[in-house]
Amino acid sequence: MADHPPDDTEGMRVDVGFKELEVVAYVGDFKIVGLAHFVVGHRASSRRASDYIRAFNDSRLTLSKVRIYSKGSQEMLEAAPFVLLNMEKVDFLYARDDEGGATD
Repeated sequence: MADHPPDDTEGMRVDVGFKELEVVAYVGDFKIVGLAHFVVGHRASSRRASDYIRAFNDSRLTLSKVRIYSKGSQEMLEAAPFVLLNMEKVDFLYARDDEGGATD
C-alpha cells in the first residue's frame, strides 16, 4: 500500500452560508409560496432579496415548506414539504426584503 501524506485539512470545516428567503412564484393559474435557500457570498450583508433572485441562473429552483394557492380565489389548494420549480414555466417570481427573515 502506498503511504498517503497527512491531510492538513482534516478537522477543518468549510461553512457555506445560505440566505433563506420566502419566494412567491406565479405559474399559470397557481400562486406558489415557499422558502428558497441561496448561497451567501462575500457581499451578503448588502444584498437585497431581488439581488439573490437576479443572480440565480439555474433552470430549477427548489422551495421548501410550500403552499400552493389558486391565483384567482387565493384559496390554498395544497401544502407540500418541497416543490421543484421549472423556471421556464414561471410567469412571475419575487422574494420579500423582510429584515426578520421568512414568514410562515
